[in-house]
Amino acid sequence: MGEGPVVINETSDNPGGGTPGDGTHLLRALLEAQLENACFGYICDPETCAAAVASGPGRTIDVVLGGKTDSLHGEPIRCKAFVKSVTDGDFKLTRWAPGLRMSLGPMARLVVNSVDVIVGSKRSQTFDPELFHLHGIDVRRYRFVALKSSQHFRAGFDDIARAIVTADTPGLLSQRMSVLERHRVERPIWPIDTEASYTALPAANAVG
Repeated sequence: MGEGPVVINETSDNPGGGTPGDGTHLLRALLEAQLENACFGYICDPETCAAAVASGPGRTIDVVLGGKTDSLHGEPIRCKAFVKSVTDGDFKLTRWAPGLRMSLGPMARLVVNSVDVIVGSKRSQTFDPELFHLHGIDVRRYRFVALKSSQHFRAGFDDIARAIVTADTPGLLSQRMSVLERHRVERPIWPIDTEASYTALPAANAVG
């Protein structure tokens, strides 16, 4: 497959499309798989970010990570996290819209089990590797790089990724319609109901 990391983009919790950015489905899967040499950038959680900034680097804190907006995007992850670094979240993009300044507010790099997890205080999708570099992470040295974005991230990761895998976890931007509740729709309807069938109506102005 070549060199470089496997990049996993969580399209269904892409803040660029209006999602909360604090979904935990993909992060929980990374932790449960006990992956080595993996990083996640990033999850929006102002409360956890503030706790990490207050403690400062070099300390281990108890956190309730993510999952604070709703249950659709996943339950909070209760864990211990080592605070590796804290930043002001201020940097310039280098690949997608090079030179564009991003001001994301306080951020922190946590180590949960063996996974490097960036936590932010403001919502944004991850556009390119500079977010990771800000926190001392060279994504080219990792086996797995997880992020929240649908398409924009490709400008920064296409040429360094060994492979790109799209994770369509439950979320507001999921392409799987079955994960979204509907209360006023007539059933059956495709693609929620695979057995749904339709009869084509005759064309109103058909020419014989």
